[in-house]
Amino acid sequence: MPPLEAWEKVLVRADFPGSGPHGTDCVGCHGGVNGRLSKEEAHVGLVRDPSAGDGSSCKRCHSGIFEKHAKSLHGTQNGYLTMFHRRGAAPESQVQAMFSARCSGCHTTCGQCHVSRPDAVKGGLVSGHRFLGTPSQSDNCTACHGSRIHDEFQGKNKFEGKTVAADAHYLHLMNCFSCHREEDAHGDGTTPATRYEIADPVRCLDCHPGVENDGNTWHAVHARDGSQPQLQCQVCHSQPYKNCYSCHVKQDSQGIRFPSQIDFRIGRNPAKSQKRPWDYVVLRHIPIAPDSFEPWGIALGDFAAEPTWRFATPHNIKKRTPQSYPDGYPDSATCSDNCHGNGDLFLTEAYIQSKIQEGVMVSEEVQANQPVVVTPSQ
Repeated sequence: MPPLEAWEKVLVRADFPGSGPHGTDCVGCHGGVNGRLSKEEAHVGLVRDPSAGDGSSCKRCHSGIFEKHAKSLHGTQNGYLTMFHRRGAAPESQVQAMFSARCSGCHTTCGQCHVSRPDAVKGGLVSGHRFLGTPSQSDNCTACHGSRIHDEFQGKNKFEGKTVAADAHYLHLMNCFSCHREEDAHGDGTTPATRYEIADPVRCLDCHPGVENDGNTWHAVHARDGSQPQLQCQVCHSQPYKNCYSCHVKQDSQGIRFPSQIDFRIGRNPAKSQKRPWDYVVLRHIPIAPDSFEPWGIALGDFAAEPTWRFATPHNIKKRTPQSYPDGYPDSATCSDNCHGNGDLFLTEAYIQSKIQEGVMVSEEVQANQPVVVTPSQ
């Protein structure tokens, strides 16, 4: 999303003081000094983002929500720090310094969701100085989650020369908050190690319960426990999605080393739990490499401890996809024709080796992804 022009970022309205549920004057939230005509005098003690730091302005009325958010993944970015440690990032002092300087700055504050765009996209008020109870999908949610989710959701990607269709939910005029709940943004008062360990993640079955008994043969076979492997819904209902092969911090004179690629890979579930019980899921390559943090003097001593292909939930759901129905959707289509017998859909060691030959992946990723790769016999 492009930055806003300077004139788009500021709006001072004569009727703002005393209006609405946040009725106060500017000093009430931002500090500064009333009654001064010069900018320098008026701005003494000014607080640019009253919700940052201890968030005293917001906490006065929303203490419960504020405390939850302060511990959430949105508020702490703890998932990144957890994965640094799991990959053996050292020395610890350098890890903490880099995390504070480079990673934690992407966390959100109350104001960056409910008043302005996030600092990560250069800020700017969303709707004057109006407080939005529900954040703007375009100016807040996808301002941060846009490079993957926005383009997938709205059908902005191309794969093999064809446009990947928009998500079925988007076409039915649904938005982020049609599925994602308040606690997904504010947290539940705990600090999960990663997003894969959130106690109650959003699931397709929240809105589509009982699919194993809906009369669909494929659902009956793949959604049940027992001798048949369980499949994540996205295995059949997602389309190709973005995978990143470089890193957000390791750059050369050309910028990011490898461009992202649109692809689709099924593999074993690296985040299996009671809420994610599936044997096979859609996997997305994440932007990490053994030398990603060398500019900060940090070595990943156990890089292969975690897969570089991670559990994914692409936001490009479609009822009928190539892996469940081929072009034309003939009645004779079978799972064997479209999925089981189509090696191009699976994350195999041969596929990883091909990416190593291409120069996009590195040899250490063979070991790292052993828990998630699929062999032809499976």
